[in-house]
Amino acid sequence: MNKHQLIIANVTKEFDVIHVDNATLSTKSIKATNDIDAIKTWLTEFVDSKNTFISYRQTAERFLLWCMDNNYALANITREDIQDYQIFISSPTPSDIWCGPSKPRGHANWRPFVKGLSPSSIRLNLQILTTMYSYLVHSGYLYKNPFSLIKRKSNLVSNKSVERYLTHKEWGYVLQFLENMPKKTIVQKRTYERTTWVFTLLYLTGCRRSEIVNAKMSDFTNKHENWWLKVIGKGNKYGEIPVTNDLLLALINYRKSLKLSDYPSVTELNIPIVCSIKLNNGALVPITDSMLYKIIKITCNEIANFVKLTDPASAFVIQKVSTHWLRHTSATHQVDAGIDIRVVKENLRHSMLETTMKYQHTEADSRHNETNKKFGIKDK
Repeated sequence: MNKHQLIIANVTKEFDVIHVDNATLSTKSIKATNDIDAIKTWLTEFVDSKNTFISYRQTAERFLLWCMDNNYALANITREDIQDYQIFISSPTPSDIWCGPSKPRGHANWRPFVKGLSPSSIRLNLQILTTMYSYLVHSGYLYKNPFSLIKRKSNLVSNKSVERYLTHKEWGYVLQFLENMPKKTIVQKRTYERTTWVFTLLYLTGCRRSEIVNAKMSDFTNKHENWWLKVIGKGNKYGEIPVTNDLLLALINYRKSLKLSDYPSVTELNIPIVCSIKLNNGALVPITDSMLYKIIKITCNEIANFVKLTDPASAFVIQKVSTHWLRHTSATHQVDAGIDIRVVKENLRHSMLETTMKYQHTEADSRHNETNKKFGIKDK
């Protein structure tokens, strides 16, 4: 076994036995005395989120393997070393040592890479390593974070603004269509009530699809005369979303259609927040993830057809809408309404303020209006 293979075998063996051990953590520092243990301690923070843990472990493992192969310690990495690493992961060499067909971890032919990484994957890797170094600096294990020197706009985050949202005019078309849905038969009435509730709920809460599907009526709670919606979001992160007066009124109307009392209670642990139209032995059946997606897509296709003749541009946008578009729309309209960006961050349960700031379109609009108003070709 050559040097490269020995390093890979030793590091992957260490990373395979990561488990939660709260005794290794403290509020101000960690007990790790070497790079492998320090990274393992950082990774334990993500064991409750399987996909995040796997992604972070893979990124950290590849970086540590490269460091060990070059006799680097985490503390000695410089900005120039990071530039070399970027080049390396775009085309790992020697390829027969670093790259190979996808195999289960522990397989004799397992390799850290299948092939070189794309520019977007490289940016993601650098983001993760920036987070890792920040954690280790904060813990006291490291004293500097060379990844923080990377120019964020050009290398770490795509500077494309979020465009997957509905303008206020387009959202107005949605509301107009919902109000005019047929309500003559029982099925039509139930379809109208559920569809209106789904769009209102997604728009006024900014919830993700999974958060809606898993929520129960008991997740609505009243504290100090204010209603809140408790959700378990991405990465099992707990959040509480303010229930506005409009949302509370929509909730009451939807509950009435289900023959429930006006307000939810803590005992409604088995009543879903959105129910299937069909009733099974009188029980309220939860909606499925795929059905929630279909409700949005089918309705938006119908709305697009509704406005196509009078506003084809808006119809083109609306027909592309998915559930996540409504989350983006909620965030954008909250910012437009003048809500403090830090409040919007909490409402959307974003980990970083920079994520929420993508929804600030007003500064760009003001810049455009100012330029258009004061600059142009004037008559002599």
